[in-house]
Order: sequence, then C-alpha cells, then structure tokens
Amino acid sequence: MIMRFFKFLMLPLLASMFFACSDDDDGTDYPFDREVMEMSVTRSCGVKANSVDTCFRISFRYPIKTDRLESILLWLDTTVVDDTSRSVSASQRDKADSVIEYDSKKGKDYDTIDLTEKVKDYLKEGYDSLQVALFCKYSKGDPGAVQRVFLLLGDTQEPSLVAIHDSIWTTGAWFEWSRPTDQTDFYTPAEISGPIVGYNVVISSENTEEDLRKAKISIEGAFSDTIRHARIDFYHDSIIVDSASHSSKDKNKLRLVVLDGKGYDSENDSANWFRLTIKGLRAESHYSIGITSWDSSGNNSKEVTKAILTTDSIAPLMPTSIFTIEDSLYPGSGFVQLDSNNRMRIFWSRSVDPVIKDHGIKVDSVLEFPRECLIYDCYDTVASYEIRQYNPSSGTWDSVTFAGGSSEHYIKEYDWDDGEMVVVDGGRFVVDTIRWVAPGDTIILRIRSRDASGYYSHALIDTLYVSPGALAQEIECPEGFVPVSFSDTNKFCMEKYEHQNDSGEFVRNVLHSEAVAACEAVSADGFKVSLCNERDWELVCLSGGRLDYGVIEDSASDAVEYLYKMCNVGTEDSLASADVSKRNRHCVNPMGVHDMPGHYQEWVMGRSEDTAAVVKGASYKVFVGSDRESISRCTSRSFPFFTRVGYTVDPVYLYREGTKVDTVFEVDTSRTLYAKLTKKDFKDSLQFFDVQDSNGNSIGVDYVPYAEYKNGGDEWLKTISNGLVYVPDHVEKVFFTGEKVVYREASSFYRSSSIGFRCCAYPE
Repeated sequence: MIMRFFKFLMLPLLASMFFACSDDDDGTDYPFDREVMEMSVTRSCGVKANSVDTCFRISFRYPIKTDRLESILLWLDTTVVDDTSRSVSASQRDKADSVIEYDSKKGKDYDTIDLTEKVKDYLKEGYDSLQVALFCKYSKGDPGAVQRVFLLLGDTQEPSLVAIHDSIWTTGAWFEWSRPTDQTDFYTPAEISGPIVGYNVVISSENTEEDLRKAKISIEGAFSDTIRHARIDFYHDSIIVDSASHSSKDKNKLRLVVLDGKGYDSENDSANWFRLTIKGLRAESHYSIGITSWDSSGNNSKEVTKAILTTDSIAPLMPTSIFTIEDSLYPGSGFVQLDSNNRMRIFWSRSVDPVIKDHGIKVDSVLEFPRECLIYDCYDTVASYEIRQYNPSSGTWDSVTFAGGSSEHYIKEYDWDDGEMVVVDGGRFVVDTIRWVAPGDTIILRIRSRDASGYYSHALIDTLYVSPGALAQEIECPEGFVPVSFSDTNKFCMEKYEHQNDSGEFVRNVLHSEAVAACEAVSADGFKVSLCNERDWELVCLSGGRLDYGVIEDSASDAVEYLYKMCNVGTEDSLASADVSKRNRHCVNPMGVHDMPGHYQEWVMGRSEDTAAVVKGASYKVFVGSDRESISRCTSRSFPFFTRVGYTVDPVYLYREGTKVDTVFEVDTSRTLYAKLTKKDFKDSLQFFDVQDSNGNSIGVDYVPYAEYKNGGDEWLKTISNGLVYVPDHVEKVFFTGEKVVYREASSFYRSSSIGFRCCAYPE
C-alpha cells in the first residue's frame, strides 16, 4: 500500500543575476542605444509590504535614446518569444504579456515591473525556471535587440551526501550519520537547512543464504520513526513511502526507511545525529550498507555505500597507562616535555590479540604474560592502533592526525633503561608522537588497538599535563591569555583565541573603535590591556622568524591546503569559525596562540594615525583577487573598504564602434567622436549620507545610487547600514562609469562578520 507522506512544495527563488544578448546576429545591426539596460530581478516587495511576502519584480534602465520610444513590451516564458530571437514580429508584439507605456514628460531613467501575480500561475504549473523577455517599441526607426532575464523558481538542489561512520563487533554493528544539509534557494547558498524527509537504508549480506529480514534493529538520536521493508520515492507531485520487496529471494537484504522531517541544526550538532544498530549478524562475515537522503521537494542525494566485516569473538588487549618524558624544568610535577617543534612522545605497552580464551594475560599499566603464553600459540600481533584526543568544547573524541596507523608504524621496540625509554630487541613498549601541542595544554588521549578482523580492544584513556614552558616561569598571564615573546626583553601576554564575550561567543562585526574600547575595558592586575599593536601581532605570528603563517606547519602538506583544512581559510564556512569546538588544534603557533592566519581577520592598532584601521590575517571568506597563501602571511596587512559604484563628474566622451560604445574620460583625437556628455547631460544621481555611530558621532561619508535609495527607502537602507545610522545629506548628479571602485573612506565605519580581534596584556 502507498502511504502519502509529504506534499511537494515548490519554493520561489530569489533571482539576482541576468543574461543579456547584444552582439551582432546574422549581420543585422541592432542599435545598442535603443534597448533596455542594467536588467535585474528581485523578490523584495517594497517598503510597505509584509516582510514575509514573496514578489517578483524586474528592474531596468530605459534606453539611451528615448526619442520616439512608445513602450516596453514584456513576454513571460518562451511560447511567444523564444530564448534566442533578437527581434520580434508585429504578431508577437500583439501577444505581449505586459506593456509599459513610456512617458517622456516624466523623464525616468529607471523603472520596475511587478510580475508577482503572473509568475504565480507558472509556479502552480510546476515551472523550475522562467524567461522574461523585454523589447523596446519605437514609432520610427530600428529598435534594439530583445533583452532577457531568467527566473529560477524551483528547488532543484540535491541534499548533500550522507557520511557514514560505523563500529563493528562479532554479531552486530552500528552506523552513524549526520543529517545532510539541503540548499533550498539557488541564489542563497548559505540557506542549507531545508527539511530532510528521510533516508532509504539498505543493509545487505554477501551471503545470499543469510536471512536479514528479522534482524534486530534499533535507532537513536534525531529521528521520528523507522519503517521496515519500505522505501521513499517521488510520485507525481508528492513524496511517498512505498512498500519494498522482502520475499525469500531478497532475504539477504533489509530495506528500511528512517523518517526525519527536520532541517540541519547549525546551533546543535547533536540534534543532527542518527545511530542505527543492527544485531544478529554472523561472525567474520561481509555486509554493506547504503543510505540515500530525500528532501521535501523530491530531490535525493546519490546513494552512499560502505562495506563492513564483522569481527572474531576475542578482543585484543590494551594496557591502562601512557608513559611520557618529564620536563626537567618542573621536576616532580609530571609535566610532559615538548620538543622544539611542539611535539610530545608517548609510550605504551604493546597490545596483543589473544587467539585462545584462556590466555592468562594480565592487564595493568603494562601487559604481563604467563611463561607458557607464546606468540602465535597464545596471542598474535594487532593490525593497528587508533589514537583520539578528547575535545572538551564539543565533548567528542577527535582523530589524532599522523598517529596510529598500521602495525608497521610500530616495528621498533622500546623498554626502560636507567630511567629512560630506549630501543631494545624484545622491548615491551611502542612509541608515537603527538603533534601540534601547545604549552600548558591538558591532553586526554584514548588509544584502542584493532585486530585483523576489525575487533577493537577496550580503550586506554589517560590524561597528560603538558609543561607550560620556560616563558611561563617569567610571566603569569591573566585568564584566557598565554605568555608570548619575540625577543629576550619583550615579553607580554596575548589572548589564546580571538576575543570572546562572557558567554564564550567570538566578538566580531564591530568597528575598529569598538574593538579598541572592548580591550581597554578588560581589567587585569599588573597589566595594561589594549588592542594588540600591529608589529607585536606580526612578530608573535612569525615566532622569531621560524613561521610564515603563524602555525606549526606540517612539512608534508602544501601551505594552501594546510591553511584551508586546518585554519578554515577561504572555506566560506562561518559556522566552523564561530564555534570554538570546531576549531582545529593544528592551527596554533609554538607559544600556544591559536588561529592567527585564519577563521577571522583581526583588527590591530596601526603603525600610525593614517593606518589606524588595519586587519591582519585571513578569514573564512574568499577574497577576490587575493590567494589564501598571500593574505594569510604574518607580514600581510589589509585595509578594509567598501566597493561602490564608480562615477565621474567630468565630461564623458562616447565613441561609436559598430554596435558598441566606448566610454572614455579624455578626448581621443584619433577617432570620430559620437557624443560628448557634460554635467547637463548626466542622468545618474548619487545619494550621499553622513554615517553616525550609536552615540550620534559622525564617523564618515557613504553613498549609493539615488534610484536604489528611492526605490528601497529607509528599510532598504538598513540592509547596508550594518547597525549604523545613515543620515541623508545631499544628492549629486553624476555619470556612472560602469565600474566598481574601492572606497577607502569607509574604513572608519567598516564592520564585517569575518573580522574579530584579540587583546594583548602588557606588563606595567
């Protein structure tokens, strides 16, 4: 029986891009100055509309030549005007969906057409995209070419792939996955929390004679229900849950539907996790699991499959303690010594895999073997070790890169000799290196061994206290700060991470002046706390000239790749930057300062009054024109600016070349002048604003095209003001150059969610 589950929802999409055709076509000369320009699409409904309303409005600029212009004709869809034609016939003009009469007395430069009601009809018919064609009708003379924009109306974006994690034992396994993200709006990539209807799950046995139909199944985590012998499908306009075959010929397969109904929860990772447990499997047997996710619009991800092998019946053995080398600077403290590259060595008693149940091996800080328990007769070597580190911020065990691996990684044997761990034949211990450890860290490690069948041992869990280092003996820093130095005489404290508020949230999207005030408000006895000086920040980042990017790099990795993976540089993942539990511990310098090259750019005190508003480092954002490596360097410095429309108040010279026009601002005597525009000919206007902070202090001047301000009003103004007060000052007639220009004057009121800061505490 078919069960209807979700009604198909087609969501209208915000379109903000356009495509225009204005090149020559079959030798026909279409006057460039007799066609509409600067076409764009918006879903905003104006100032007076409800903010939840959805609208479709086409904005355009009237042609350069408006003499004898009668109207603008518009067609929806391609039934009358196709997607390639550049001209229209008389019969096609009569079938226009909309006609916008041109009133020369008003002399408007821009206009807007509201197509909301017309587009709704196409939405009902299930259109995914829709062409809008515009054509200028003149009473005399040749017209320009047809111009087009395209609306994307439907959700055609598939959910992301499901990532499967597993744990296997002798007679069962569990599989974990996180709810995938689903992009519902093509033009808004950040909107990735569309509802997931559920998941098709198929568990198969390689043995066709094994019957999985009655296997014990349980699920926990973010779920609503599980249905056996079923599958999700899309039928006509609905998501359905249909019955799936479970006959004797398919007995080695179990098909499940795990229902969901929620979108990705970016605030709470644990709310996204599912764990499916299956019991009743056979020992040392091959199985596979495949999972496909479905969104509420009927899109499904590709199936992700994973093969597993159940284990044998005897688990390997692990000792109960980790051994380390003590730092001689703190005798008797138990502090672990770090080498010059911030690495620590750990030792543990070699794990073994018993081959008989009555092995008699005693588990303690080291494994003790009875005399009669011999290798291969009583036990075997293990296949690999898994080392994980506890992340107290997220409550998870994170994999330790470059630790663990195959048994070949642990060929050398170690044992104690006069209080030191040395290589000896027949030694009982193995060694590994934990990298990217900061002075003063508390490290909780979990080590498990795994035998050839995949059976894990019980975990060895131990807590290691890392030496704070020699610098900590000279300066005691406030809470949240770590001691830093770039010379024998210059020692101070720097915040371990970018500045956080009392709730532990990173402080960003603030003015440079607000960052200065926040640091000066920090109270610490014996210290003067301020925004870090640019030179101090840079020298700490360089760490005595040893580092290029302020991180302890892995020599085997490409710098760009390392910055991307470890420091979140240029990933566009703002969520990973905002959550300290998602920060990668590998992005740290030798003194324990984290994330200098990435996550957020940081305000610093410039070297002079002229460069007070300076930012250092890179962030999660992609900066056009700057590669990850160059912007992440310790020595790189950035000056914030806004990009604004380019304009001129000087004369403009137009040179006609075929159907195109060349706009220049200096006379060119080598060509024939088409027209010269002066101030009296300029139709463009700019609205200038006095920008004020929350206290009413003037902090700069900004400007926008007057037509945009007039169309959007004060509500639209709020979208660009970023919490500041924009007071209209004056309107000025200009000529738009068609370029986007750097507006450095905006630095004093520049705010960005990708810019934070950190404070420094200088001994008084």
